[in-house]
Amino acid sequence: MRRCILLSTSLAAASVLGAGLGEPVADSSGPSKEIARQRAPQIFNAVHNAMRQWGSSLHHNGMSFFLATVPEGVLFHHGNDSPLTPSEPDWLAYEIEHAEGFARGRRRGPGDGPGPGHGPGSEPSGRPQSVLKAAEDDDDNDNHGYLHVYRTMRPMRYIYVDGMGGGKTSMGTLDSQDLILRGKTPDDGPERAPWTRDRGDEEPPSKPPSRGGPMDERERATDLCEFVREWSLDGIIRMEAGFEIIQCDFFDGLEQLQALQRPDNSATSPGPIKMGGLEQLRGLAERYQGIGSTRTIIDYSSMVSAFFFPVNLTNPDPKRQDLPRLSSAKRESLAGIKDYVGKMISERKDQLLRTIDWQDVTDMIVARYADRLKFMAEEVHSFELMASEVTFLTNVFIDNREGRDNAEKAIERCTYFYLHSVSPVTKPDILIKAALETTTRKICQALFQVRQLVVENTEPDQKSLDDSVGAVKGLMEYLNWTRFKRCPPCAINEVCLIPMWPFGTVGQYKSPRCSNGTVVGDEDNYWGHRPGGRPGGEFPGAGKPRPFSASEL
Repeated sequence: MRRCILLSTSLAAASVLGAGLGEPVADSSGPSKEIARQRAPQIFNAVHNAMRQWGSSLHHNGMSFFLATVPEGVLFHHGNDSPLTPSEPDWLAYEIEHAEGFARGRRRGPGDGPGPGHGPGSEPSGRPQSVLKAAEDDDDNDNHGYLHVYRTMRPMRYIYVDGMGGGKTSMGTLDSQDLILRGKTPDDGPERAPWTRDRGDEEPPSKPPSRGGPMDERERATDLCEFVREWSLDGIIRMEAGFEIIQCDFFDGLEQLQALQRPDNSATSPGPIKMGGLEQLRGLAERYQGIGSTRTIIDYSSMVSAFFFPVNLTNPDPKRQDLPRLSSAKRESLAGIKDYVGKMISERKDQLLRTIDWQDVTDMIVARYADRLKFMAEEVHSFELMASEVTFLTNVFIDNREGRDNAEKAIERCTYFYLHSVSPVTKPDILIKAALETTTRKICQALFQVRQLVVENTEPDQKSLDDSVGAVKGLMEYLNWTRFKRCPPCAINEVCLIPMWPFGTVGQYKSPRCSNGTVVGDEDNYWGHRPGGRPGGEFPGAGKPRPFSASEL
């Protein structure tokens, strides 16, 4: 009798995007392998997407923290209205284009129109990058911007907040910073971005004065810097439309190489790079698959994730159950995660070399299976071709001396094929391995189910093919790899565009497309801004913002 462990045909129905995000039953309140297995695809994706613009934009509600090291000699950029090095916590951009948008003069004369854009720590009102610096010296008539370049003078240590932690949204992009690190509750601060009110609406009811910047960025940065100083770190790495650092002290470990005055902000001047234009999009696209291996080194063995803990990650928005949130988690549970972050930092901060590059492991797995699974699910229309594809993927795990009654052994070989080279050192290593092991087992079970349907079945028919396609589609839904959304090759003057706060549309989230940065028409903005507008975040026209359901995405 053929003994073959099969993935149930109910996989597609069971693998809803929000699976594993509710409050699981666990033996303790701490991190555990049991919980890591339940949330295996989320942990796999958090590792795979770390410091990558593409995956972190599509899986934008980050739930994880990592220690990160920037080596000596790395260049960063900063834009503001002064040639002086900031004396308070402020923002550094990884890319020139990101900082260039803030290298503008503070004052605007009559008729100058709207401000220059937004970016690290700023908003679409045209305020400079330095939102932490109080608006002062109003009598200063200098209308120049300055683009700074800094070099690291020693290895710099940061805490990396994954997902789109720089996105000022009410969708959950700020949850890990506000509810874990800062100890806030959902009722403590503004849940609404300052520009979501339509221009045609009446003025909203009065509210307490802003504590600085969009969604209180100034206070957030101040709070975060207090924590990282306690942990003897230099700042916080986050991502929006580009990676950024909240640098807590510019005079500790950084050297200013230059601060050059930019062209005047006038109609006759070409001016700096336009936010959201083709040049900025090109810079972003270069970081889709990584920031550069020597610019920032992630210590995966220090990973602390809400996905490790038995906390409720259910999204209170019933239409976005695919996105994890911390707003339903118990406050004491979140405080326990923060304590664990501090504990892990104290244990790992003196380890300058990563122990295991878990992202390399996920890369090998995704590179092996992602495109082939997508092809099998969408382009294979005969059981002969399906048999050819699945045979290629599974034959390497079959020892023909053992006969056909050993599918269990083949699945076991398949499961651990990419895990043989890693030996966990830390507790996060153990949890990551448990998650990857669960993920690869799901892949292998599905492939051997398909093999049974179209290879070992002596009389395959259309139902065999349909069941095979259904199994692969269910597996893809379970994995939720962002590579499945990759664009076909774009023209030389275009890039594959996805929503990156604050620009991008619902359509681009569902199906990323090539763009040259021109107007996108009246499509709904993904982040809940008014519809329409160019990728740079200018939102002309009117329209009520609304939430988008997972079925629309």
